[in-house]
Amino acid sequence: MAYMKTLKILLHILLVIPLCLLILISSKKQQEKIIQFWCKRLLSIFEIEVRVEGFEPYLFNEKRYLMVSNHISWLDIIVIQSIKPSIFVAKSDVASWPLFGWVAQMTGTIFIRRDKVSDIKKALKKMKRRLIKRSVCIFPEGTSTNGRFVLPFKSNLFQASIDTNKAILPICLRYIEHNAYSDKVAFVDDMSLVDSIMKIKNESNIIAILDVLQPIRPRGNRKELASYTHEIVSKNLSQNLS
Repeated sequence: MAYMKTLKILLHILLVIPLCLLILISSKKQQEKIIQFWCKRLLSIFEIEVRVEGFEPYLFNEKRYLMVSNHISWLDIIVIQSIKPSIFVAKSDVASWPLFGWVAQMTGTIFIRRDKVSDIKKALKKMKRRLIKRSVCIFPEGTSTNGRFVLPFKSNLFQASIDTNKAILPICLRYIEHNAYSDKVAFVDDMSLVDSIMKIKNESNIIAILDVLQPIRPRGNRKELASYTHEIVSKNLSQNLS
């Protein structure tokens, strides 16, 4: 059984190559359906269930949001894409990941080096252009955690919400197993992508919960907006882990 699951994961990951080529000649709606199909199927092979809670309708309307989420694993992107295909902002390191980096580039991911002001400015310009047609999702902690807490949000990319007057859609992600918190999908420390995939492969009872919170209209400056959004996401996580 374990061998078959590994084979299915490998074959499905390789399937992304022709699908990405198909994306190049597809409309925006078709692109979203292709991405959503691949992500849903990957989660199914991993035997990970996804549950959406909270203000769920906001994920399915036609509005464009700056989606803001806490960050636990590379799997977060797959979970969100399976529900709401979006453009993601990711660390520049992701671009060098085997195959996944190429897929990220092909699906419009905006890469950023947070230690370079020029990179942040370029990312903001791209985000503002993309927000015209698609929702954009950021992980403003700047790194992943074990999921038990939310690091302070870096405020730079919140400027895109203010400049485009697009509402922020806060998302609180958590993973549970047998109705209790689980950190088994956490992508932290020096773990490699392959190690993480193999670890998750051995699980079969993980549930990803995507809690959609009340949208926030852009107000004040980016630091105030980041702080307020952090407070809401962090409070939601604390309430659900207690």
